[in-house]
Amino acid sequence: MRNWLFAGILMLSASGGVAVQADETPMTAVGATQNIEYLQRWYARATDLIGTNDPANIEEGRAIYHRIFTPDVRISASDPQAGREFAAQGPDQWVDVVAGALAVFDSTQHLLGTQIVELESLPDAEGNGGQARMASYLQAWHHDPDRVIDIFLGTYYSKVRYAKGIGWQIYDMRLEKVAGEVIDKRP
Repeated sequence: MRNWLFAGILMLSASGGVAVQADETPMTAVGATQNIEYLQRWYARATDLIGTNDPANIEEGRAIYHRIFTPDVRISASDPQAGREFAAQGPDQWVDVVAGALAVFDSTQHLLGTQIVELESLPDAEGNGGQARMASYLQAWHHDPDRVIDIFLGTYYSKVRYAKGIGWQIYDMRLEKVAGEVIDKRP
């Protein structure tokens, strides 16, 4: 398995990613990649909590957003087919946007598929620096009390950085809608 991990690091280097330095082990880049991927997974969990419209769950989602986003994060979501754009600066503004957008639904489920992380740099020996980009494919299911299901397909494009004592966080995230469908299940 170690050869497979090392080969993965070489592929990252060959495609313009971070080069493995003499004092790094292959798990450093692999571990960073996994930590970065989990940021988007936690985002999906937090968004589903906010989508319940329950005040306690919204606050739990807010706490997750504060953990995974930098305080000055820029976030946007676009729906080119409907001509809509949502934008916010900071986790709290984004909670307001998400809560407003999901208020008509009684439940949501945000499913992540393919995730691609491109490491630009790893933190140095003192834990400073570290940058990466990530694309995450999304299927989001939204259910409203009238038995309508809204399916949203899109891609998150995130920029992340490492902060000493905090870890990896998203500082810029953009969601682009690829396709969608509304299914009416009313009799």
